[in-house]
Parts: sequence; structure tokens; C-alpha cells
Amino acid sequence: MPWNCPSCGGTTELGYNVCRKCGAARPGSDPDQVAVQLVMPMTTTPTFETHTIEAYHGPVFGETIYGANVLRDISAAFTDVVGGRSGAYEKVLIRGRNMAMSEMSERATQLGANAVVGIRFDYSTVGRTMLMICSSGTAVTVTPRQTGHTG
Repeated sequence: MPWNCPSCGGTTELGYNVCRKCGAARPGSDPDQVAVQLVMPMTTTPTFETHTIEAYHGPVFGETIYGANVLRDISAAFTDVVGGRSGAYEKVLIRGRNMAMSEMSERATQLGANAVVGIRFDYSTVGRTMLMICSSGTAVTVTPRQTGHTG
């Protein structure tokens, strides 16, 4: 189902986090507007040192697609010529990664999990101007390990 941009009124397909017409962020999808809070433990490793895995619920995924806009492209092209980092694109990557992790967390919760292990990220382009960020991991139920203090 498409969504309507509050900035310009344009219509964009669901799955895109920016308006295809004006480049404005979809409401609720931009971490600069709405803080993404990950309330469950998540790790790229297959286990937690601080928790014991009690049950495996299966794979979970998070996907997001961001469009590049003209100003960001011009800035990146200039940075490419003179060298340095492209802060505009880095910001898009951070937003996309956070959104993908947030979606993965929500899907893990729907499966009854309280953590995700083995997280991986995949970055690719869709068409010539869209960046797709996907995350995957395994939804698990964990319990904190008891630490014995002696002394």
C-alpha cells in the first residue's frame, strides 16, 4: 500500500522510506525524527557472554530502502573528487541500519523472542539511486547468566 508524503503530497510505494518526488522522509521512518530504540539484546556473535540461550525461534529480517537525492549526490561527487568522507551518505547508512535493526527486533518479538544473535548486514543498490539495507539474525530467548561473587 503506498503512502502519501506530508511535505509535497506525492505518493510513494511502501518499502521506500523517502518520498520519490521530493526526498522527504516517510513519517515515523527517520531516526532523526523518531528515535529508534532497540530494547532487546542484539549481537553479531552467535552467543552472548552475559546470557544463556534457552530457545531458538528462527531467522528474522529487517529491510529498508532509501533514495539518494540530488543534493546528496552532488555533495558525494564533490567529496569523491577532493577526497574525504561523505557525511550525507554516512547518515543515510546509519538511518537505514537502525531501521533494519528495529524491524528485525519487532519481528523477533512477534516470534516470542527477547534477543537476536548472529546479526549480519547486506547493502546493495536498487536501480541507480536507491540504497537497500537488509539485516538478518536468529531470534532467540535468553536469560541473564548468574555471576557468582566470592570474596
